[in-house]
Amino acid sequence: MLMPKLIPLMQNHNLAASFLLLALCAILLADSLTQLGFAHGVLYTPLVALAGLSYRRKLLTLTASVSLSAIWLGFFIAPAAPADFSLFYVLANRSISCLAIVLMWWFGDQAITLRQSQHDQHVLTSQTRLDLQLANQVAGISHWWLDDHLKMVQLDEGSARLLGLNIRQLTLDQFACCFEQQAGPELKLQLEQTLEASSPLSLELRLHQESSQPVWVKLTAYADPASPGVLRGILQDIQQHYDEARRLQIQQRRFQQLADSLPVKVWTATADGRIDYVSETFASFTGRDAASIVADWLQLLHPDEQAPVISHWQHCVSAKVPYNIEFRILSADGSYVWHLTSALPIFNEQGDVMHWFGSAMDISQQKALWQNTDNLRLSLYQTLNETTDAFFALDTQLTFTFINQKALELLTDPKIPALGKSVTEVLYRPGKDYSALTTAIQRCYAKQSTETLSLTLPDQDRPATVRLYPTVSGINVLLQLAG
Repeated sequence: MLMPKLIPLMQNHNLAASFLLLALCAILLADSLTQLGFAHGVLYTPLVALAGLSYRRKLLTLTASVSLSAIWLGFFIAPAAPADFSLFYVLANRSISCLAIVLMWWFGDQAITLRQSQHDQHVLTSQTRLDLQLANQVAGISHWWLDDHLKMVQLDEGSARLLGLNIRQLTLDQFACCFEQQAGPELKLQLEQTLEASSPLSLELRLHQESSQPVWVKLTAYADPASPGVLRGILQDIQQHYDEARRLQIQQRRFQQLADSLPVKVWTATADGRIDYVSETFASFTGRDAASIVADWLQLLHPDEQAPVISHWQHCVSAKVPYNIEFRILSADGSYVWHLTSALPIFNEQGDVMHWFGSAMDISQQKALWQNTDNLRLSLYQTLNETTDAFFALDTQLTFTFINQKALELLTDPKIPALGKSVTEVLYRPGKDYSALTTAIQRCYAKQSTETLSLTLPDQDRPATVRLYPTVSGINVLLQLAG
Protein backbone atom coordinates (compact mmCIF):
# COMPACT_ATOMS: atom_id res chain seq x y z
CA MET A 1 0.00 0.00 0.00
CA LEU A 2 2.93 2.31 0.63
CA MET A 3 4.68 1.80 -2.74
CA PRO A 4 1.86 3.29 -4.93
CA LYS A 5 2.05 6.43 -2.80
CA LEU A 6 5.84 6.64 -2.97
CA ILE A 7 6.01 6.41 -6.78
CA PRO A 8 4.28 9.80 -7.35
CA LEU A 9 6.43 11.25 -4.58
CA MET A 10 9.62 10.06 -6.28
CA GLN A 11 8.52 11.45 -9.63
CA ASN A 12 8.06 14.88 -8.05
CA HIS A 13 11.60 16.17 -8.51
CA ASN A 14 11.67 18.61 -5.61
CA LEU A 15 10.20 16.28 -2.97
CA ALA A 16 12.15 13.19 -4.08
CA ALA A 17 15.58 14.62 -3.35
CA SER A 18 14.48 15.99 0.05
CA PHE A 19 12.87 12.72 1.09
CA LEU A 20 15.89 10.64 0.11
CA LEU A 21 18.27 13.00 1.91
CA LEU A 22 16.28 12.76 5.14
CA ALA A 23 16.04 8.97 4.85
CA LEU A 24 19.80 8.62 4.27
CA CYS A 25 20.55 10.80 7.29
CA ALA A 26 18.12 8.83 9.47
CA ILE A 27 19.64 5.47 8.52
CA LEU A 28 23.17 6.79 9.05
CA LEU A 29 22.17 8.17 12.47
CA ALA A 30 20.62 4.84 13.46
CA ASP A 31 23.71 3.01 12.24
CA SER A 32 26.00 5.27 14.28
CA LEU A 33 24.04 4.55 17.50
CA THR A 34 23.77 0.79 17.03
CA GLN A 35 26.49 -1.77 17.69
CA LEU A 36 28.17 -3.33 14.70
CA GLY A 37 26.53 -6.53 13.67
CA PHE A 38 23.07 -5.18 12.94
CA ALA A 39 22.44 -5.17 9.18
CA HIS A 40 21.87 -1.43 8.75
CA GLY A 41 23.49 -1.47 5.29
CA VAL A 42 20.54 -3.33 3.83
CA LEU A 43 18.27 -0.40 4.74
CA TYR A 44 19.97 1.74 2.07
CA THR A 45 18.86 -0.61 -0.71
CA PRO A 46 15.17 0.47 -0.73
CA LEU A 47 16.30 4.10 -0.95
CA VAL A 48 18.28 3.32 -4.12
CA ALA A 49 15.22 1.54 -5.50
CA LEU A 50 13.07 4.60 -4.71
CA ALA A 51 15.64 6.85 -6.40
CA GLY A 52 15.31 4.67 -9.49
CA LEU A 53 11.55 5.27 -9.48
CA SER A 54 12.21 9.00 -9.90
CA TYR A 55 13.63 8.25 -13.37
CA ARG A 56 16.36 10.78 -12.68
CA ARG A 57 19.75 9.27 -13.46
CA LYS A 58 21.70 11.86 -11.48
CA LEU A 59 19.54 11.40 -8.38
CA LEU A 60 19.88 7.61 -8.65
CA THR A 61 23.66 7.77 -8.98
CA LEU A 62 23.98 10.27 -6.15
CA THR A 63 21.78 8.17 -3.82
CA ALA A 64 23.76 5.00 -4.59
CA SER A 65 27.10 6.77 -4.07
CA VAL A 66 26.03 8.33 -0.75
CA SER A 67 24.62 4.97 0.40
CA LEU A 68 27.91 3.19 -0.31
CA SER A 69 29.84 5.89 1.53
CA ALA A 70 27.41 5.83 4.46
CA ILE A 71 27.75 2.04 4.81
CA TRP A 72 31.48 2.27 5.40
CA LEU A 73 31.24 5.50 7.39
CA GLY A 74 28.86 3.71 9.77
CA PHE A 75 31.41 0.92 10.10
CA PHE A 76 33.91 3.36 11.60
CA ILE A 77 31.60 5.48 13.79
CA ALA A 78 29.24 2.78 15.13
CA PRO A 79 29.86 1.25 18.61
CA ALA A 80 31.92 -1.91 18.62
CA ALA A 81 30.25 -5.25 18.03
CA PRO A 82 29.56 -7.62 20.94
CA ALA A 83 32.58 -9.63 22.06
CA ASP A 84 31.17 -12.89 20.77
CA PHE A 85 30.36 -11.42 17.29
CA SER A 86 33.02 -11.96 14.60
CA LEU A 87 34.30 -8.93 12.64
CA PHE A 88 34.26 -11.09 9.52
CA TYR A 89 30.47 -11.24 9.60
CA VAL A 90 30.28 -7.46 9.99
CA LEU A 91 32.48 -6.93 6.93
CA ALA A 92 30.62 -9.59 4.95
CA ASN A 93 27.27 -8.03 5.85
CA ARG A 94 28.30 -4.58 4.71
CA SER A 95 30.00 -5.92 1.54
CA ILE A 96 26.83 -7.77 0.57
CA SER A 97 24.85 -4.57 1.21
CA CYS A 98 27.22 -2.70 -1.13
CA LEU A 99 26.75 -5.37 -3.78
CA ALA A 100 22.96 -5.12 -3.40
CA ILE A 101 23.14 -1.33 -3.78
CA VAL A 102 25.31 -1.63 -6.92
CA LEU A 103 22.88 -4.13 -8.43
CA MET A 104 19.92 -1.94 -7.50
CA TRP A 105 21.67 1.05 -9.09
CA TRP A 106 22.32 -0.95 -12.29
CA PHE A 107 18.69 -2.13 -12.49
CA GLY A 108 17.49 1.41 -11.87
CA ASP A 109 19.82 2.78 -14.54
CA GLN A 110 18.58 0.21 -17.05
CA ALA A 111 14.98 1.06 -16.15
CA ILE A 112 15.67 4.76 -16.73
CA THR A 113 17.29 3.96 -20.09
CA LEU A 114 14.32 1.81 -21.08
CA ARG A 115 11.83 4.46 -19.97
CA GLN A 116 13.73 7.16 -21.87
CA SER A 117 13.73 4.97 -24.96
CA GLN A 118 10.01 4.36 -24.59
CA HIS A 119 9.42 8.07 -24.08
CA ASP A 120 11.45 8.95 -27.19
CA GLN A 121 9.59 6.31 -29.16
CA HIS A 122 6.28 7.66 -27.89
CA VAL A 123 7.25 11.21 -28.85
CA LEU A 124 8.41 10.03 -32.28
CA THR A 125 5.20 8.05 -32.78
CA SER A 126 3.07 10.99 -31.70
CA GLN A 127 4.98 13.36 -33.95
CA THR A 128 4.75 10.93 -36.86
CA ARG A 129 1.03 10.51 -36.28
CA LEU A 130 0.62 14.29 -36.11
CA ASP A 131 2.67 14.77 -39.29
CA LEU A 132 0.63 12.07 -41.02
CA GLN A 133 -2.63 13.71 -39.97
CA LEU A 134 -1.37 17.07 -41.19
CA ALA A 135 -0.21 15.55 -44.49
CA ASN A 136 -3.57 13.83 -44.88
CA GLN A 137 -5.38 17.11 -44.29
CA VAL A 138 -3.18 19.00 -46.74
CA ALA A 139 -3.44 16.28 -49.40
CA GLY A 140 -7.12 15.61 -48.71
CA ILE A 141 -6.45 11.97 -47.79
CA SER A 142 -8.76 9.87 -45.62
CA HIS A 143 -8.92 6.16 -44.80
CA TRP A 144 -11.44 3.32 -44.97
CA TRP A 145 -11.37 -0.46 -44.68
CA LEU A 146 -13.56 -3.35 -45.77
CA ASP A 147 -14.25 -6.48 -43.72
CA ASP A 148 -15.00 -9.13 -46.33
CA HIS A 149 -16.53 -11.49 -43.77
CA LEU A 150 -19.11 -8.94 -42.64
CA LYS A 151 -19.29 -7.20 -46.03
CA MET A 152 -19.10 -3.92 -44.12
CA VAL A 153 -17.06 -0.81 -44.88
CA GLN A 154 -15.72 1.28 -41.99
CA LEU A 155 -14.95 4.95 -42.62
CA ASP A 156 -12.79 7.34 -40.69
CA GLU A 157 -14.01 10.86 -40.01
CA GLY A 158 -12.37 12.29 -43.14
CA SER A 159 -13.86 9.64 -45.45
CA ALA A 160 -17.34 10.09 -43.99
CA ARG A 161 -17.09 13.84 -44.44
CA LEU A 162 -15.80 13.48 -48.02
CA LEU A 163 -18.64 11.11 -48.92
CA GLY A 164 -21.18 13.44 -47.32
CA LEU A 165 -22.31 10.82 -44.78
CA ASN A 166 -23.16 11.12 -41.10
CA ILE A 167 -22.48 7.43 -40.46
CA ARG A 168 -19.14 5.67 -40.22
CA GLN A 169 -20.19 2.13 -41.10
CA LEU A 170 -22.06 0.96 -44.20
CA THR A 171 -22.42 -2.06 -46.43
CA LEU A 172 -20.31 -2.64 -49.52
CA ASP A 173 -23.33 -1.93 -51.74
CA GLN A 174 -23.96 1.34 -49.93
CA PHE A 175 -20.29 2.26 -50.28
CA ALA A 176 -20.40 1.59 -54.04
CA CYS A 177 -23.52 3.76 -54.37
CA CYS A 178 -21.58 6.75 -53.04
CA PHE A 179 -19.93 7.02 -56.45
CA GLU A 180 -21.43 7.91 -59.82
CA GLN A 181 -24.02 5.44 -61.00
CA GLN A 182 -21.94 4.06 -63.88
CA ALA A 183 -18.96 3.26 -61.62
CA GLY A 184 -20.81 1.69 -58.67
CA PRO A 185 -21.31 -1.93 -59.86
CA GLU A 186 -17.88 -2.06 -61.47
CA LEU A 187 -16.25 -0.72 -58.30
CA LYS A 188 -17.82 -3.43 -56.15
CA LEU A 189 -16.49 -6.12 -58.50
CA GLN A 190 -13.01 -4.59 -58.61
CA LEU A 191 -12.81 -4.40 -54.81
CA GLU A 192 -13.71 -8.07 -54.52
CA GLN A 193 -11.11 -8.97 -57.15
CA THR A 194 -8.48 -6.89 -55.35
CA LEU A 195 -9.13 -8.78 -52.14
CA GLU A 196 -8.79 -12.13 -53.90
CA ALA A 197 -5.78 -11.26 -56.06
CA SER A 198 -3.96 -9.27 -53.33
CA SER A 199 -2.99 -6.68 -55.95
CA PRO A 200 -3.40 -2.93 -55.30
CA LEU A 201 -6.25 -1.02 -56.95
CA SER A 202 -6.15 2.64 -57.93
CA LEU A 203 -9.09 4.45 -59.54
CA GLU A 204 -10.22 8.01 -60.17
CA LEU A 205 -13.96 8.27 -59.60
CA ARG A 206 -16.58 10.96 -59.29
CA LEU A 207 -18.68 11.04 -56.15
CA HIS A 208 -22.43 11.30 -56.27
CA GLN A 209 -23.61 13.63 -53.52
CA GLU A 210 -27.13 14.93 -53.32
CA SER A 211 -26.22 17.93 -51.21
CA SER A 212 -23.30 19.22 -53.27
CA GLN A 213 -21.72 19.14 -56.68
CA PRO A 214 -19.99 15.88 -57.64
CA VAL A 215 -16.28 15.85 -56.84
CA TRP A 216 -13.49 13.72 -58.21
CA VAL A 217 -11.64 11.44 -55.80
CA LYS A 218 -8.80 8.96 -56.07
CA LEU A 219 -9.62 5.59 -54.51
CA THR A 220 -6.78 3.27 -53.55
CA ALA A 221 -7.30 -0.20 -52.08
CA TYR A 222 -4.99 -3.03 -51.02
CA ALA A 223 -5.34 -6.29 -49.11
CA ASP A 224 -4.09 -6.12 -45.53
CA PRO A 225 -1.32 -8.76 -45.29
CA ALA A 226 -1.69 -8.93 -41.51
CA SER A 227 -5.47 -9.40 -41.53
CA PRO A 228 -6.86 -11.88 -44.07
CA GLY A 229 -10.21 -10.84 -45.44
CA VAL A 230 -9.59 -7.14 -44.72
CA LEU A 231 -9.19 -4.59 -47.49
CA ARG A 232 -7.71 -1.23 -46.55
CA GLY A 233 -8.08 1.84 -48.68
CA ILE A 234 -7.51 5.56 -49.10
CA LEU A 235 -9.76 8.29 -50.46
CA GLN A 236 -8.16 11.48 -51.75
CA ASP A 237 -9.99 14.59 -52.90
CA ILE A 238 -8.48 15.44 -56.30
CA GLN A 239 -11.16 17.86 -57.47
CA GLN A 240 -8.66 20.72 -57.29
CA HIS A 241 -6.34 18.86 -59.66
CA TYR A 242 -9.22 18.34 -62.09
CA ASP A 243 -10.14 22.02 -61.85
CA GLU A 244 -6.55 23.06 -62.49
CA ALA A 245 -6.27 20.64 -65.42
CA ARG A 246 -9.50 22.01 -66.86
CA ARG A 247 -8.32 25.60 -66.47
CA LEU A 248 -5.05 24.65 -68.13
CA GLN A 249 -6.91 23.03 -71.03
CA ILE A 250 -9.04 26.17 -71.46
CA GLN A 251 -5.96 28.40 -71.43
CA GLN A 252 -4.18 26.11 -73.87
CA ARG A 253 -7.19 26.11 -76.18
CA ARG A 254 -7.37 29.92 -76.08
CA PHE A 255 -3.66 30.18 -76.81
CA GLN A 256 -3.96 27.83 -79.79
CA GLN A 257 -6.94 29.75 -81.14
CA LEU A 258 -5.03 33.02 -80.77
CA ALA A 259 -1.91 31.53 -82.36
CA ASP A 260 -3.92 30.16 -85.30
CA SER A 261 -5.48 33.59 -85.91
CA LEU A 262 -2.16 35.43 -86.13
CA PRO A 263 -0.52 36.06 -89.52
CA VAL A 264 2.86 34.97 -88.17
CA LYS A 265 3.70 31.35 -87.54
CA VAL A 266 3.75 30.59 -83.80
CA TRP A 267 5.64 27.77 -82.11
CA THR A 268 6.71 26.76 -78.62
CA ALA A 269 9.47 24.58 -77.20
CA THR A 270 10.29 22.91 -73.91
CA ALA A 271 12.97 24.22 -71.56
CA ASP A 272 15.57 21.93 -73.15
CA GLY A 273 14.76 23.14 -76.67
CA ARG A 274 12.44 20.43 -78.01
CA ILE A 275 9.69 21.85 -80.26
CA ASP A 276 6.33 20.79 -78.79
CA TYR A 277 3.77 22.94 -80.63
CA VAL A 278 3.31 24.74 -83.96
CA SER A 279 0.28 26.79 -84.94
CA GLU A 280 -2.18 25.86 -87.67
CA THR A 281 -0.78 28.77 -89.70
CA PHE A 282 2.60 27.05 -89.68
CA ALA A 283 1.06 23.73 -90.71
CA SER A 284 -0.94 25.31 -93.54
CA PHE A 285 2.14 27.07 -94.91
CA THR A 286 4.18 23.87 -95.08
CA GLY A 287 1.31 21.64 -96.19
CA ARG A 288 2.01 19.21 -93.36
CA ASP A 289 0.22 18.37 -90.15
CA ALA A 290 1.45 19.88 -86.88
CA ALA A 291 2.54 16.53 -85.43
CA SER A 292 4.94 15.80 -88.31
CA ILE A 293 6.43 19.31 -88.05
CA VAL A 294 7.03 18.89 -84.31
CA ALA A 295 8.64 15.51 -84.91
CA ASP A 296 11.02 16.63 -87.69
CA TRP A 297 11.00 20.43 -88.09
CA LEU A 298 14.65 20.63 -89.14
CA GLN A 299 13.93 18.91 -92.47
CA LEU A 300 11.73 21.87 -93.47
CA LEU A 301 14.74 24.18 -93.53
CA HIS A 302 16.93 24.82 -96.56
CA PRO A 303 19.83 22.31 -96.54
CA ASP A 304 22.42 25.12 -96.55
CA GLU A 305 20.98 26.59 -93.33
CA GLN A 306 20.18 23.51 -91.24
CA ALA A 307 23.58 23.25 -89.54
CA PRO A 308 23.94 26.95 -88.58
CA VAL A 309 20.31 27.11 -87.43
CA ILE A 310 20.53 24.12 -85.09
CA SER A 311 23.91 25.31 -83.79
CA HIS A 312 22.55 28.77 -82.98
CA TRP A 313 19.39 27.31 -81.42
CA GLN A 314 21.39 24.99 -79.13
CA HIS A 315 23.59 27.91 -78.08
CA CYS A 316 20.59 30.08 -77.18
CA VAL A 317 18.95 27.25 -75.23
CA SER A 318 22.08 26.52 -73.20
CA ALA A 319 22.80 30.23 -72.61
CA LYS A 320 19.11 31.09 -71.97
CA VAL A 321 19.28 34.10 -74.30
CA PRO A 322 16.78 35.28 -76.96
CA TYR A 323 16.92 33.53 -80.34
CA ASN A 324 16.93 35.51 -83.61
CA ILE A 325 17.91 34.19 -87.02
CA GLU A 326 16.90 34.30 -90.69
CA PHE A 327 16.49 31.12 -92.73
CA ARG A 328 14.38 29.62 -95.51
CA ILE A 329 11.43 27.29 -94.84
CA LEU A 330 9.99 24.83 -97.35
CA SER A 331 6.46 25.86 -98.35
CA ALA A 332 3.61 23.66 -99.57
CA ASP A 333 4.38 24.52 -103.23
CA GLY A 334 7.97 23.26 -102.89
CA SER A 335 9.69 26.66 -102.78
CA TYR A 336 11.87 27.94 -99.95
CA VAL A 337 10.67 31.19 -98.37
CA TRP A 338 12.76 33.47 -96.18
CA HIS A 339 11.57 33.87 -92.57
CA LEU A 340 12.76 35.89 -89.61
CA THR A 341 12.49 33.51 -86.65
CA SER A 342 12.61 34.70 -83.04
CA ALA A 343 12.07 33.08 -79.65
CA LEU A 344 12.14 34.22 -76.04
CA PRO A 345 12.77 32.07 -72.96
CA ILE A 346 9.97 32.25 -70.36
CA PHE A 347 11.39 32.14 -66.82
CA ASN A 348 9.81 31.18 -63.50
CA GLU A 349 10.36 32.98 -60.19
CA GLN A 350 13.53 30.98 -59.53
CA GLY A 351 15.09 32.08 -62.83
CA ASP A 352 14.73 28.71 -64.54
CA VAL A 353 13.42 28.43 -68.10
CA MET A 354 9.90 26.95 -68.17
CA HIS A 355 9.46 26.99 -71.96
CA TRP A 356 10.22 28.96 -75.12
CA PHE A 357 7.76 31.08 -77.10
CA GLY A 358 8.69 31.66 -80.73
CA SER A 359 7.43 33.00 -84.05
CA ALA A 360 8.44 32.87 -87.70
CA MET A 361 7.57 35.84 -89.94
CA ASP A 362 7.64 35.75 -93.75
CA ILE A 363 10.23 38.31 -94.91
CA SER A 364 10.47 37.20 -98.54
CA GLN A 365 9.11 40.54 -99.81
CA GLN A 366 11.50 42.49 -97.60
CA LYS A 367 14.33 40.27 -98.79
CA ALA A 368 13.39 40.96 -102.41
CA LEU A 369 13.18 44.69 -101.66
CA TRP A 370 16.57 44.65 -99.96
CA GLN A 371 18.02 42.77 -102.92
CA ASN A 372 16.57 45.30 -105.37
CA THR A 373 17.92 48.12 -103.24
CA ASP A 374 21.36 46.54 -103.20
CA ASN A 375 21.23 46.08 -106.97
CA LEU A 376 20.21 49.71 -107.47
CA ARG A 377 22.94 50.90 -105.14
CA LEU A 378 25.49 48.77 -106.98
CA SER A 379 24.30 50.10 -110.34
CA LEU A 380 24.46 53.67 -109.03
CA TYR A 381 27.97 53.21 -107.70
CA GLN A 382 29.08 51.72 -111.02
CA THR A 383 27.66 54.75 -112.84
CA LEU A 384 29.26 57.20 -110.40
CA ASN A 385 32.56 55.40 -110.69
CA GLU A 386 32.56 55.86 -114.46
CA THR A 387 31.68 59.57 -114.43
CA THR A 388 34.39 62.18 -115.06
CA ASP A 389 33.38 64.19 -111.99
CA ALA A 390 34.65 63.41 -108.49
CA PHE A 391 32.05 61.98 -106.12
CA PHE A 392 32.10 60.51 -102.63
CA ALA A 393 29.57 59.65 -99.92
CA LEU A 394 29.87 60.00 -96.14
CA ASP A 395 27.74 58.47 -93.40
CA THR A 396 26.35 60.24 -90.32
CA GLN A 397 29.78 60.02 -88.68
CA LEU A 398 31.31 61.68 -91.76
CA THR A 399 33.10 58.46 -92.62
CA PHE A 400 33.72 57.48 -96.25
CA THR A 401 31.26 54.84 -97.50
CA PHE A 402 31.94 55.35 -101.24
CA ILE A 403 34.47 57.25 -103.32
CA ASN A 404 34.89 57.03 -107.10
CA GLN A 405 38.13 56.90 -109.01
CA LYS A 406 38.17 60.60 -109.89
CA ALA A 407 37.75 61.64 -106.24
CA LEU A 408 40.53 59.26 -105.24
CA GLU A 409 42.86 60.97 -107.73
CA LEU A 410 41.96 64.46 -106.53
CA LEU A 411 41.77 64.07 -102.77
CA THR A 412 43.57 61.08 -101.37
CA ASP A 413 46.95 59.52 -101.11
CA PRO A 414 46.82 56.41 -103.33
CA LYS A 415 48.77 54.52 -100.69
CA ILE A 416 46.10 55.13 -98.00
CA PRO A 417 42.63 53.53 -98.42
CA ALA A 418 39.78 55.97 -97.84
CA LEU A 419 36.77 53.72 -97.21
CA GLY A 420 35.91 53.42 -93.55
CA LYS A 421 37.98 56.46 -92.55
CA SER A 422 36.72 59.88 -91.46
CA VAL A 423 36.81 62.87 -93.77
CA THR A 424 39.28 64.75 -91.55
CA GLU A 425 41.57 61.73 -91.49
CA VAL A 426 41.55 61.29 -95.28
CA LEU A 427 41.82 64.98 -96.14
CA TYR A 428 44.61 65.66 -93.69
CA ARG A 429 47.82 65.71 -95.71
CA PRO A 430 50.93 67.64 -94.67
CA GLY A 431 51.46 70.72 -96.83
CA LYS A 432 47.99 70.55 -98.37
CA ASP A 433 45.06 72.61 -97.09
CA TYR A 434 41.62 71.00 -97.44
CA SER A 435 40.11 73.00 -94.57
CA ALA A 436 37.72 74.89 -96.85
CA LEU A 437 36.25 71.61 -98.10
CA THR A 438 36.05 69.93 -94.69
CA THR A 439 34.50 73.02 -93.10
CA ALA A 440 31.88 73.19 -95.85
CA ILE A 441 31.04 69.50 -95.40
CA GLN A 442 30.60 69.87 -91.62
CA ARG A 443 28.55 73.06 -92.02
CA CYS A 444 26.28 71.54 -94.65
CA TYR A 445 25.64 68.40 -92.61
CA ALA A 446 24.92 70.42 -89.49
CA LYS A 447 22.42 72.67 -91.28
CA GLN A 448 20.98 69.80 -93.35
CA SER A 449 20.66 72.07 -96.39
CA THR A 450 22.06 71.76 -99.91
CA GLU A 451 25.04 74.00 -100.56
CA THR A 452 27.13 74.93 -103.62
CA LEU A 453 30.49 76.66 -103.45
CA SER A 454 33.59 77.23 -105.56
CA LEU A 455 37.11 76.59 -104.30
CA THR A 456 40.52 75.60 -105.55
CA LEU A 457 41.84 72.27 -104.35
CA PRO A 458 45.53 71.77 -103.53
CA ASP A 459 47.69 70.87 -106.55
CA GLN A 460 44.94 72.09 -108.88
CA ASP A 461 45.19 75.23 -111.05
CA ARG A 462 41.51 75.20 -111.93
CA PRO A 463 38.73 76.07 -109.50
CA ALA A 464 36.22 73.34 -108.61
CA THR A 465 32.51 73.63 -108.09
CA VAL A 466 31.47 71.66 -104.97
CA ARG A 467 27.85 70.58 -104.47
CA LEU A 468 26.87 69.18 -101.06
CA TYR A 469 23.71 67.09 -100.66
CA PRO A 470 22.82 66.10 -97.06
CA THR A 471 20.69 62.94 -96.57
CA VAL A 472 19.29 61.01 -93.61
CA SER A 473 22.17 58.56 -93.94
CA GLY A 474 24.96 61.14 -94.29
CA ILE A 475 26.06 63.52 -97.04
CA ASN A 476 26.96 63.19 -100.74
CA VAL A 477 29.63 65.43 -102.29
CA LEU A 478 30.09 66.18 -106.03
CA LEU A 479 33.21 68.03 -107.28
CA GLN A 480 33.40 69.39 -110.83
CA LEU A 481 36.61 70.99 -112.11
CA ALA A 482 36.21 74.01 -114.36
CA GLY A 483 36.75 73.23 -118.05
